[in-house]
Amino acid sequence: MLGQKPLGRPGLYRQVHRDYFQRVEAIDFAVAHDDGQKPEDLAKADIVVIGVSRSGKTPLSMYLAVQGWKVANIPLVMGIPPPGELFQIDRRRVIGLTIEYDHLMVHRKKRQERMGVAGPSAYTDPSKIFDEIEAAKRIYQKGGFPVVGVTNKPLETISDEITRLITRSFGDVSEKK
Repeated sequence: MLGQKPLGRPGLYRQVHRDYFQRVEAIDFAVAHDDGQKPEDLAKADIVVIGVSRSGKTPLSMYLAVQGWKVANIPLVMGIPPPGELFQIDRRRVIGLTIEYDHLMVHRKKRQERMGVAGPSAYTDPSKIFDEIEAAKRIYQKGGFPVVGVTNKPLETISDEITRLITRSFGDVSEKK
């Protein structure tokens, strides 16, 4: 119909659509490794995002996954040590997220309201939030992990900062753009 002979090379469709399949694979990875799931697979991640609850780990992970990055995220919870695997992988792949106290308090109160929890709780207790932020900073320092501030920044900006850190450490990964 087109007046051309077939090339006779199987797999051309897959090569042409490689970026698409990489993104799908990355999204599947991010969903399977959300919120601390499968810590034994952390070495398979391109990026591991860590931070306290409501610092934006999941939306950031999904945004990066759509760009083709395999991302795992680990919540830092007071009284629960992070998985040991976190300290066994290349520290340059682990990104700690920081958020200002006041902004974290607002996010947590909104979440608590959406969940139908009334009144004060440990989740929104000011001294506990401060302690959580400080404990997270100690984990970042212990691991020697790069840190990115997320307060008042859109996902796109945070994502750009993280991908710059990763590509600076590991070279330009053109298929991840």
